[in-house]
Amino acid sequence: MNKGKENYQNIPLPDGLSNAVQKGIKKGKRHMEKKWIAAIGTLAAACVLGFVVLRVLPADLRTPQEGDAASQSRMVPSDGQTPEAAAFTAAETATDDSTEPASPEDPTAAVENTAPSSIRVYGTVTQIEDGQILLENDEEGAAYPQVLLNLTEDTLILSGTDCSERSLSDIAVGDTLCADISPAMTRSIPPMANAFAVFCEIPEDAAVPAYAQITDISTGDDGYLRITTDQDLILIPGEDTSVLSLDGSKTLSVSDLAAGDTILVRYSIMTMSIPAQTSPEEIRLVAKADAAAQDSSSADDSSAAAAESDASSSIRVTGTVTQIKNGQILLENDEEGAAYPQVLLNLTEDTLILSGSDCSEKALSDISVGDTLYADISPAMTRSIPPMANAFVVFCEIPKDTAVPTYAVITDIQTGEDGSVRIITDQNLILIPDDAAEVLSLDGDTQLSLSDLAVGDAILARFQVMTASLPAQANPEEIRVIGGTDEIQ
Repeated sequence: MNKGKENYQNIPLPDGLSNAVQKGIKKGKRHMEKKWIAAIGTLAAACVLGFVVLRVLPADLRTPQEGDAASQSRMVPSDGQTPEAAAFTAAETATDDSTEPASPEDPTAAVENTAPSSIRVYGTVTQIEDGQILLENDEEGAAYPQVLLNLTEDTLILSGTDCSERSLSDIAVGDTLCADISPAMTRSIPPMANAFAVFCEIPEDAAVPAYAQITDISTGDDGYLRITTDQDLILIPGEDTSVLSLDGSKTLSVSDLAAGDTILVRYSIMTMSIPAQTSPEEIRLVAKADAAAQDSSSADDSSAAAAESDASSSIRVTGTVTQIKNGQILLENDEEGAAYPQVLLNLTEDTLILSGSDCSEKALSDISVGDTLYADISPAMTRSIPPMANAFVVFCEIPKDTAVPTYAVITDIQTGEDGSVRIITDQNLILIPDDAAEVLSLDGDTQLSLSDLAVGDAILARFQVMTASLPAQANPEEIRVIGGTDEIQ
């Protein structure tokens, strides 16, 4: 808990604040020993910030909503943090001496956020080879200390300053990049994912445009247009908001935007409410929804289709149990590269607790503080500190000499020209069973066959090695069937 609070308290203030605010802060620091001068400097800075917010945001954003603690918190910039990392930057709603995690039934708990169609990563280029870029980020709290960007023919390489087009040759080792990547990534080290947009030439005095997909466009009771996106961000265009084509050569209007469109959004400040709200300076149209759908339907290669699949239905986390209370387990992982240093597992009546050794059923009473667990959790999680999510499967009794089974949902089953069966899953993983692979019921008592598997089934797949391709491929030793999608939701 203390580590989560420390991460929050170390959030940098927005780069986009006006020069007057920055000068006011510096002046206050130089005269801190003079309390009355410091008080005046602080008041002046607050007034300037309030003036900026009042001028930039529409009327309904200027006053925090009653009971919305998050909307009254400090504002943060679009600084390239991933949704995973952003879970640790939410406002604290508890008192400083509170160590109790939020409860799902608690009305003050943060709302759940569905998985976005892209994840933002940030780092320094350490390798460029074969159309791939290795990014490294050694900053504390980085969700992906290493990630391999796979550049495709559809990857946009843009200048972070003005969105002008760039090429791979414009990127060099040592450069700082922001990238928006597919949530479907390999489980290799480092993980690899297709890149949708890569920003180079990162500006020092402005935020990199946000990459998002429009999920809804509506008009509020106040007459303001609201553009809802999959990045937990609501755009409220003002009179000064420019809507442009991707290259900026064509002026568009808000009426040219539609649900499903992919856009780039440039803004300086946003509220800390959930979802966040901002009045954007500029919106650029990357692709229309119908064009994106057409491109998707024309893809006939199973590997490419799997790599571009929707976000996984589950996320795997691992760590040490530090607290068990009220049907919830607090996991902590201080290893370098851990995407979730802390995560609160919410156990429901449908959560499976299994032995990692033989998949035999266990109970919460079999888990103790200090145990190491693997858990497959919902991508929809709260933005509390620590983040909380429902657990689908929790593995205890972790074996030292074999891998923990992989939890996945089958998205397609194909037969190759060589007669082999290819089971496509939502974990960016293709299973290719051979004659030695066993298909069993969850408890292992019933022998099944590949013909018993169907799209939508949730399975556990045990294998020892997999390829580092995108998507990864593996020959499973064993597949256990948990049930259909309707049975596990």
